[in-house]
Amino acid sequence: MKKIGLTGVMGAGKSSVIEILKEADVTVLDCDAINADLLKKGNKGYQRLVEVFSDDILNEQKELDKQKMSDLIFSDPIKKKQAEGILHPLIKEEISNCLDTLKNQKLAVVEVPLLFEVHWESFFDEIWVVAAERDIILQRLMMYRHVSQKEAIRRLDAQMPQEEKINKSDVVFWNNGDKKALKQQIHDILNKE
Repeated sequence: MKKIGLTGVMGAGKSSVIEILKEADVTVLDCDAINADLLKKGNKGYQRLVEVFSDDILNEQKELDKQKMSDLIFSDPIKKKQAEGILHPLIKEEISNCLDTLKNQKLAVVEVPLLFEVHWESFFDEIWVVAAERDIILQRLMMYRHVSQKEAIRRLDAQMPQEEKINKSDVVFWNNGDKKALKQQIHDILNKE
């Protein structure tokens, strides 16, 4: 089985690519979904984060408060690294377990937003990146994450530069808003696989 790592900066449109891949019957493991499961009350990720950051990151129902957690990690690089150091090994372990059950498939794509930052390059046979123009990314962050322009810029600038991700990737999907063009790019690559 060929293991593909799919990455891109926040707001580039990885979820659009994932949707198109799934429509083409490609197995996609979504790190966001794996992470969400780990963060459910009582699960491993939840427990470890509460141990490190206290119950200040919880809401009244003692569930993880995503806004509090987001504010915490995006305002303090050290806390961001701590959270990543807790969650990334747990996510990678879960991905490995899932891929083991899929070994008879031709291709599996794993969406890993921070693939290069966590140095998972060698885990994959090929790396695909989703990219978009900076202005489009900022518009998406403001619209879908409901943040100010200043906050969108801060979050985008806190990530590895998009150009660096492009330079380290085998395939680039440009997602500047034309879904038909994006779909064509993806199908062109899938037809080569």
